[in-house]
Amino acid sequence: MKNFTCIIFALCLFLMQFSLHAQKDFTQYLLPEPDDLSSFFIGSLTESAIYYGAHPSNSSNKPVLVFVHGFADLANSWFLPGNDIYDRAYDDRYRTAFVATTRGEGMWANGALLGDMLEEITDYYGVNDVVIIAHSNGGKATEVAMFYENKSHLVNRAISLGTPFKGTGIADLAETPALNWLVDFIGLGGGTSTSTTYYMEGVARPILDNEPDNQPSKFINFGAWGYNHGTTLAAPVMFVAGGYLKLAGGSNSEGGNDGVTPYYSSKRPGGSPQWPGYCGWWWCNDESQYDHIDVTHDYVIWDAIKPYFTGNVNGFSTPDTEDEQYDRQKTLASTFEVISTKDGYAEAFTIAKDAGQVSINLWHPEEGTNFQILNENLEAVAVNITKSKGHNKGMNSAITLDALQAGTYTIESDVEFAAVVAYEKGAKLLFDNANIRHIEGEAITFEAALTGTNQAATITAVLAETADLMGNKVDGATEIIEFELAANGNYTYTLPKGLKAGVYNMTINAVGSDFRRNLVSGFVVLPTDTPQIATVATPELGLQNYPNPVVDQTTITFDVLTEGTTSLSLYDAYGRLVRVETLTNLALGQHTQVWNVAGLASGTYFLELRNGAHKVTQSLVKVSAH
Repeated sequence: MKNFTCIIFALCLFLMQFSLHAQKDFTQYLLPEPDDLSSFFIGSLTESAIYYGAHPSNSSNKPVLVFVHGFADLANSWFLPGNDIYDRAYDDRYRTAFVATTRGEGMWANGALLGDMLEEITDYYGVNDVVIIAHSNGGKATEVAMFYENKSHLVNRAISLGTPFKGTGIADLAETPALNWLVDFIGLGGGTSTSTTYYMEGVARPILDNEPDNQPSKFINFGAWGYNHGTTLAAPVMFVAGGYLKLAGGSNSEGGNDGVTPYYSSKRPGGSPQWPGYCGWWWCNDESQYDHIDVTHDYVIWDAIKPYFTGNVNGFSTPDTEDEQYDRQKTLASTFEVISTKDGYAEAFTIAKDAGQVSINLWHPEEGTNFQILNENLEAVAVNITKSKGHNKGMNSAITLDALQAGTYTIESDVEFAAVVAYEKGAKLLFDNANIRHIEGEAITFEAALTGTNQAATITAVLAETADLMGNKVDGATEIIEFELAANGNYTYTLPKGLKAGVYNMTINAVGSDFRRNLVSGFVVLPTDTPQIATVATPELGLQNYPNPVVDQTTITFDVLTEGTTSLSLYDAYGRLVRVETLTNLALGQHTQVWNVAGLASGTYFLELRNGAHKVTQSLVKVSAH
């Protein structure tokens, strides 16, 4: 165990003060023996670096182990309180290196950096190759280093722990315009676009799996689904995130999840999964009942992975299990809605008649002192609110509502929060998620459906370009699209030709008289070398609003290019219509409207101008007066 006599953080730094040298974009350090390393040591939180472990005796005949972190942190993930993985490796006489690439810049940047680090590590130890143990997105960075940066000859094998090789719905959710703040809270860091389910399947997997040097047999995969069995300080956050994944396609019937990664996504194509991969409706295999943070800890993983450090990688066959070939859902289904708020504004939801039990899971970055449910008369409803300490960035709370009278309710708090409100019965929103790869310039048709209700509904979506094809964030155009009811009873919308290459997030919203449902999806548009048919250029509408951000009043300036009806509509970040103003008999040219928005909740909104066949959307940010 680490020496608990070192209690001053400055001494932690002193123990590692002899930096080897600065090389390229990272620094290299030597760690003392585990017994001399402070229990408070976490390494740098900002610097890319290699931390070389102390040399144990009689280790020259054993492989060098390289530990690669995920998005949430740097090398400190392996030195968390209660994690003695460095001690275990040293006691078993393995040479080690703990790398810190970047915190959240994405798989391509981290993979390039890791490739350079592998050259330094093999040179430092004088070995031909190493064994990588990679957590979460570190497994994807390892893929990039090996097959995109041509460093596969330096890797004997790679053991992945909870790596989302096919993406995660948590990243899909975090890419929505309303929930950008959720990214850091959950611990995904930046670069979440490269962890979305649609980016991984539409862009990354085809690139990596079709590389000529792809060596899938080098990957040994450990995936888990115990999101509700965590033992660390981050367990409450994994519980809430896993609860969302359970609703959005990572439930037991789909293979389960660990709070970040669905089990199906933890298996690299062609790799060798080693924990049994079956989870039934009422039970899961005990061997893999861990959450996403647990799988980095020595008491969970060390004895499980150690047998795979040596031996023929082609001999590590998949265990004989009842595993089904789960994969990304081709049809998304929602019996829930996602709501969020800022500055204590009360966010509303509607409980329909015979909705059954209503479960609410909330993320909030700090503990709230006033967290309650109000009915339509603004009377507090007596409910049991369970609060749990999350990690160092926030809290989570859970609320269960039984047999409440049908009607509109609000969640009121004095802190910012996001909540998933799930309904046991009632309307279900379905979305065709089968095709997430499209070609630039082609029309794209989306199809949705509703079951469990006979009500007419309005289905809209916020379509936002979020990244380029390498996962770099872009401030792309946002559009509100409106589905139309088709003859077959489903709802459809067709995007016209001309959508440029990139990565797009889509938040779908269905509203009936007594229900609201949300889904989050996305897709990629790929370039083509085929010459595109020239289209007739059409004039662009002008639309601006000032001031933006706005506290209470904004002036909207817009163009009228054709005679007829002109409309200004305001949608919230989920695509829900907040306000519409229809204007008639406007002369051609520029016009202004002054809107009072003081009564709106703080957050991101989208202002849409329609004039004849023309349409343009502009963001509007509402902030509080204080």
